[in-house]
Parts: sequence; C-alpha cells; structure tokens
Amino acid sequence: MPYLHVVSTTPGAGKTAVAVALASGFAATGSMVQIFRAVGDAGAAADARTFAAVDGVQAADEPITAGTLQAPHAGTIAIIEHESGDIAADGPAVLVVRGAPTAEDVAAAASLAGRLVGTIATVVQPGDVENIARTLTNDGLRPLALLPEDRILAAPGVAEIRDALGAETLAASDEDDSIEDVVIAPIYTDPARPHFGRFGRTAIFTPSYKTDLMLAAIESGTVCLVITGGHQPSHYVIDRVQHQPTNILLAPQPTTVAAINALGNAWTKSRFRGAEKIERMQALLGARIDFASLARRLG
Repeated sequence: MPYLHVVSTTPGAGKTAVAVALASGFAATGSMVQIFRAVGDAGAAADARTFAAVDGVQAADEPITAGTLQAPHAGTIAIIEHESGDIAADGPAVLVVRGAPTAEDVAAAASLAGRLVGTIATVVQPGDVENIARTLTNDGLRPLALLPEDRILAAPGVAEIRDALGAETLAASDEDDSIEDVVIAPIYTDPARPHFGRFGRTAIFTPSYKTDLMLAAIESGTVCLVITGGHQPSHYVIDRVQHQPTNILLAPQPTTVAAINALGNAWTKSRFRGAEKIERMQALLGARIDFASLARRLG
C-alpha cells in the first residue's frame, strides 16, 4: 500500500491535526497504521513528538526524510505529513485547506489530479458550510470533510503566550498546558477567588505588585500566571508554586492592558499538541469519515 500524503499550500491549515485524526480513525478499524512527519521548519520536531504520543499507531518521534522511507508492508496504512507548500510527487494525498480554498489550493488539487483522495477543510464557520462545500466540489477538490472552528483546537499553549509577550519563564509545569480563557485579575483578593473559579484552563494576568492576587491565582489551579510590569514577584509566589501545575511568566509590558494587547493572534497560531486536542480532533473527524470505506479505497 502506498503512503498517504497529508499536504497543504500554507501553514496553519491544520495538517498535523488531520494527520493524527486520520491515523487514529484507521487504527480504530483494526488497520496497522504508521505516521511520520517530513523534515521541515522548527515546528516539524514538535509535530513528530505529537505523533509519537498518539495511542494505537506506530510513529517516529523525530522528522524523517520522505525519500528515505521504504514502502510500507502490505496491509499497513502509512501517513506522512509534509511541510506546507510541499506537494507530494506520487501516491495518494489528502489536501488540507483552512476555510474556503484559495487559488493555490485549487492549483495544488489540479497538480495532484487522480491522486487526490479528497480535501478536508478546517476552521469552517457555521454559516459557510454549504458555500465552502459547493466551492470545493465545483473546483474539483473532492470534499472529504468540513470541520468547524473549535474552541479547544484553537486554544494556545503557554509557549505561544510566552512568545507573543516576549516573556520570561519563572516557573514551568510539565502538564498539558493549553489555555482556554484569558482572565484579568480584579483589583481586590476577595472577589478574585470566585471569579477565577468561573473559568476552566486559564491564563490569569495580574500586575507585579499584587502578591495577594498572584497567590489566589495559584490556589485556583490556573495553568498560567502572567505577571505584568517586568518586575520580579515576591519570593512567596515562587515558593507557593512549587509542586503546583502552574506556569509563571514575567511579561515585560508595563501594564496588564498592554500585555493583553500584545497577545495579538496567538489563538490563530497555536500548535496542535496535547491529549485534549488529539481527542477533540479524533471526535470531529471520526464523526465525518467512514474510515473502513476509505481504507478500502486506499488499498
């Protein structure tokens, strides 16, 4: 059986998420599945580690050179995610597009011709489903699935928050670090505790002189405490966070408002990683594709 290539014309389309969900879907049918990430930019190594964390499939935990791979054994479905813009020269392929297809997407589908298994559109707005499906069909992109915009999949990790702020890491946790809500701490501590408890996986922003709010944030179990103003916090804060699942970032922005503004488009650039995102993507694609039928087509 040939490799199934997962390709896109631009970064951020969702290739890694699609590759993981395809691998999991095929594995659920009883197929032997391998999944690889082709060498590419700095994110390729992170993608390979994500593949290695998927249950029920065989994966390399570092990027590979696609041309060095031997043909998979009979009955094995092997998936390889390529760098954005790298359209495989042979073998069946799934094209991943973000929302409505671009002219580059249409050209890529034309170059794949009969090798195009289908197109998976991601981050589709509810009101655009019919229009995008029609466009994909009319442009010869063979829609395979349309996936809605999803809060869990869009959630950035602490690394994306840190990079957007240019922040310094004062404490790091090894636990899954996706952020669902950004919370600005109130002025006083008493209303802070119930306020923090209203949210799920949070990044709580507080100024560097509010030690009481920082301690309340840590007690709430926040994923990430962002200290604004650029000044080191009290040593009580660092002592309290020991053995707690909280990351602490020291942001250089002078105010909390400036730090919030600096987050920019962190939500549109978040990487696909972590058990929660894997499970969510498996559920979204698994509800839309008949994997047993697709496996027979590939065979």
